[in-house]
Amino acid sequence: MRKILLGAILLSCTSTPQEGKKPEKKPDFHFIGSVYMMGKRAGWEEIKAYRKADGWRFQEEMYIKVIMLGLVKEMRTQLRAEIDRNGGVEDLTFLMTTQDATVEAQGKVKNDTFYVSYKPIRGTPQSFKYPLHGPLLTPQTFVFAATVGLLKEGDYSYFDPSVASFMPAKVEAEREGVWKLDAQGIIVRAHTEDGKLVLQNQPLKMDIVAEPPERAKAPFQPFNVLSLYAIRPKGEPIRDLKRLTRLDIKLYPVKGNLRLEIANQRILWYRADTYAITVLYPKGFHSYWERVKKHFKGMPWRVPDSLRVYLQPTQFLEVDDPEVRRLAQEITSGKETPFDKAKAIMDWVYTNLEKRGSVTIPTAKQVLRDRYGDCNEHATLYAALARAAGIPTDIVVGLVYQGDGFYYHAWNISWLGNGWIPVDPVYGEFPARPYRIALQRGSIEKQATIMAVIGLLNIEVLKVEHER
Repeated sequence: MRKILLGAILLSCTSTPQEGKKPEKKPDFHFIGSVYMMGKRAGWEEIKAYRKADGWRFQEEMYIKVIMLGLVKEMRTQLRAEIDRNGGVEDLTFLMTTQDATVEAQGKVKNDTFYVSYKPIRGTPQSFKYPLHGPLLTPQTFVFAATVGLLKEGDYSYFDPSVASFMPAKVEAEREGVWKLDAQGIIVRAHTEDGKLVLQNQPLKMDIVAEPPERAKAPFQPFNVLSLYAIRPKGEPIRDLKRLTRLDIKLYPVKGNLRLEIANQRILWYRADTYAITVLYPKGFHSYWERVKKHFKGMPWRVPDSLRVYLQPTQFLEVDDPEVRRLAQEITSGKETPFDKAKAIMDWVYTNLEKRGSVTIPTAKQVLRDRYGDCNEHATLYAALARAAGIPTDIVVGLVYQGDGFYYHAWNISWLGNGWIPVDPVYGEFPARPYRIALQRGSIEKQATIMAVIGLLNIEVLKVEHER
């Protein structure tokens, strides 16, 4: 399951000044509101900002509590930033605390470049460098800067620290009292009245409504977030998933920077924002490799140059880590073909990772140490181990059918000589059956682009075929 939310450990909602401690300075800007996800109350947010001679000192805190895979997940995030007179972030500190992990990010703008480093509680820090397209905004600082009149219409850069996502963005005054940020289909809106922020429309169909502190921070019952965002399809019923060989669906409205032709998935036709898609089970896959195995011994395994990028380490896939390489070699010992190696790795991840909801930004090394997680953790570890074993592999995010609807999910594709093959280490399917709909592939910054459509998509099932 893709990280629809990041959850966190509940800390105290307010702090009481100690005796003799200097009271906190009254902020020049103050917003507090309730967080609603598709109409259901999920937490609260508080923003404070203080004027400086050359800009603003910005502070934001958010608390969210939901149920994920049967467990209550709580998240607290804190963002601190220095903001210039144009509304752009000059430097920031981000802290995300959950039951699963604590992640800290430090970022700074220098010479038209944004530098940011993530420091997980375990594992290797990840550092990123991005050329700026304009002043830097986050979802949190955008609504503040729009309210106090720091923004102009034009080009900006957008960074969401909760998912390590950076992309160009456009800002416009949509109508009186409403500013809009569009980052490749990810939309944020700030609604203001009489110089005050009254409503935010954030990604994931999240609305943050200005409310008194006693209402915003009042106790509430968490809800099942995965079911809330599930898509109940129309059209033909989907049955007998283990024998499914073809699934044709109509998907709408398609917005933003999605990628719909991946591995065994193809676009049949499209009109405006409606796409017809077919997903096929790789017929003849097993018989192909049975034939190849007879002649494979001693044959070199050649990976095309164009696919070697899918063997490389990334900030989240520590392919060159000695622990990862050692395990990949151990799992694939005695396996001759890429098919056998990939299958052995998938089986190992499926068997050795506890399937438990996890709220963090996973790296392969961290998952290997913790030995638990949801689909993101499974896909991350499988990708790193497969690459370490010489098998080009990528991560895919999209939707999986689970009996009553399509739920957001992550799995893998591996290149095994005769094309990209879907692999799902959560379900233990190799190849994975075509009750999955891919929306994007790649590392975490690519995965974040599906936020443009979460909570908006509709699905109609057009055709279903099974093995005879």
